[in-house]
Amino acid sequence: MHSFLYKASSRLKRIIAVSTLVIALSVPVVAVMSPPINSMAFNITEIGTVELFSTSATPVYAAPDLYGIPVTYLDRFQRVRVNGITDNGFYRVDLGSVYYIPGPYLTDSLEAPKTEKQKALDNIKDITDAYNILLEQIADNYSNTFQLMDVTGDGVPEIIDNKNGIYTYYDKHAVMIYCTTNPIELYYSKNNNILMGHYKWKGSDIWEVYTKDTSLLPWGQFKCYSTNASAYKEKAQKITCPYSNDSSTRNDLYNKLKSILSQ
Repeated sequence: MHSFLYKASSRLKRIIAVSTLVIALSVPVVAVMSPPINSMAFNITEIGTVELFSTSATPVYAAPDLYGIPVTYLDRFQRVRVNGITDNGFYRVDLGSVYYIPGPYLTDSLEAPKTEKQKALDNIKDITDAYNILLEQIADNYSNTFQLMDVTGDGVPEIIDNKNGIYTYYDKHAVMIYCTTNPIELYYSKNNNILMGHYKWKGSDIWEVYTKDTSLLPWGQFKCYSTNASAYKEKAQKITCPYSNDSSTRNDLYNKLKSILSQ
């Protein structure tokens, strides 16, 4: 059975490639061209039933007609039973009744898009190298302690130094997304994914609520958008810097990042 499915799957892949070419060649290049002769299928090749999966916005037709109107669309990752292939690139499918789907919209593999955390695990060596370069640069005369904490909400930890500089990973580099020269205490509410700053001004407690803005820099920067933190500060965690910025810690940074990303 597995051998049959493998052969059928391989055959379908080849047919998909041919179908894609047929469909591409069938689209009019200029308005004066006549519709192709094979817009409607003439022949259907019977095959043993094979399960494939829909891709995003997969169109479903009542007939194998390239110029027909879809009767509905399928979300991605829906199982579809294929039992025939038309000569103009459609799959005949069983969806309770007989329908037709263009070949390129179906795939034989089911793979969800990776999260940012999964992508970071795939590139953990590059992240480690970038963060190590940054830590070495700020170690001597700027910051001798730091924190690894996700404050952007994507699951990938940022570096926060003891001078309240925040750095994230972007395109094989550690880039700054927040910095202030004023004395401030940083807080983060994981429940709300909110970063805040707290300080005293003229005897009053001031709270700033930040949002990540990408209008100027592709990796973004934190900007204050409110001074009302009452909805967030009760469950917020004060950010401390428990890691020493020394060679021993930097040599172990790979393992620290892997442990965080694996949670």
